[in-house]
Amino acid sequence: MASILQMAKLPEPFDWLKPRWLKRWTNRQKARNAILHNSRKPKLTPEEARRDHREMLRFLGLNALLGISIGISVGIALIALDIGGLRGLIMRATNPILPLFLVLVPFACLFGGAAAASAILTLPYESKFQEDEEDKSEDEPSSR
Repeated sequence: MASILQMAKLPEPFDWLKPRWLKRWTNRQKARNAILHNSRKPKLTPEEARRDHREMLRFLGLNALLGISIGISVGIALIALDIGGLRGLIMRATNPILPLFLVLVPFACLFGGAAAASAILTLPYESKFQEDEEDKSEDEPSSR
């Protein structure tokens, strides 16, 4: 891997000969190594970190509650529309609470988990902790 990078090091006047994919690849490798070696350290005070974690947990919790409420409403709609004769089966049961529980809880768990997972995927956590090198490289104009 190092031999490819050494071969790609050209003097400044010949910088335009470097393929663009090689530069992107080296940048990805640098970012991957930084993540693997845990060199990315947030520049937050402990109080700011606590506040950030609370905000993320609140965001995750609200999305999970929204998903749970959607799941319960889908379960109620399933029973109300009598799909598959489900309402009739629940009404004829000796204890209708148990079948109602067995219909609503899986829907609530499924939709709540899906909403929480999508919330985790959309967390803007990465953009808060960029490395100093990335900031410097964005500020410098290109050498062309």
